[in-house]
Amino acid sequence: MLHLYKLVLSLHIAAGLTGLAAFWTPAFARKGGPTHVKVGRVFYKATCVVALTGLALAALVLLAPLAVHPRAATLTAAQFAAAATQDRLSALFLVYLVIITFAPVYHGVRVLETRGTPERMRTPFHTALGIAGIAAAGGMIVLALVAREPVFAALSPIGFLSGRGNLRFARQPYASRMAWWYEHMGSMLGGGIAFHTAFLVIGAGRLLGTQLSGFAAVVPWILPSLVGIPATAIWVAYYRRRFNEAGRTSAASVVARSA
Repeated sequence: MLHLYKLVLSLHIAAGLTGLAAFWTPAFARKGGPTHVKVGRVFYKATCVVALTGLALAALVLLAPLAVHPRAATLTAAQFAAAATQDRLSALFLVYLVIITFAPVYHGVRVLETRGTPERMRTPFHTALGIAGIAAAGGMIVLALVAREPVFAALSPIGFLSGRGNLRFARQPYASRMAWWYEHMGSMLGGGIAFHTAFLVIGAGRLLGTQLSGFAAVVPWILPSLVGIPATAIWVAYYRRRFNEAGRTSAASVVARSA
């Protein structure tokens, strides 16, 4: 079990690093150009692998927490039980991270594929993913109370806003001719924010062997959002002006749906 866990973890980290590298090229490449399209597909595929391996890691921990995270044999039975519970709570949090990372990227891809026909987005999978985000957001509040981790509750609005926004966008007329463009861009950037948050919180510590404490421990959770959300608003506003739609679709509303 431990060897399988390490193998899946290696794939998960490799896909995460690939996604991080691939994110920046489409973000700055000419929109709709060959580079944007090709590397954007790499980013999407990396996101899919991150999601699948993340769910696999969570499943392994939920099934056998002490097998994949061995503890010293000197622990008491109560300490073993407490460690197993903590690992399972962390696994549930990983599931939430998977949802808030994959959902905006998948939604952004579907927006691009369907463009002016939002009804084509209303597939069972798209709907289930939106509902899962909302349900998982509620679960994070419960998990925060059980695990006594306020950050879980602090992150719960992301799943709710993303899930609700994605469902609404697929079920109402577009506010403007280029609304699909802003939604695609906001969603992909939202996925990028989640990617960087997960990397700073989970991946960087494992790769660099560092453990932050005190206020510094909060920085990885909030830094990507502090940078990414204003950048998304500025970027969307730029394209609204470029398409002469500055008075129609609010950049803030796009960010709120994608955050």
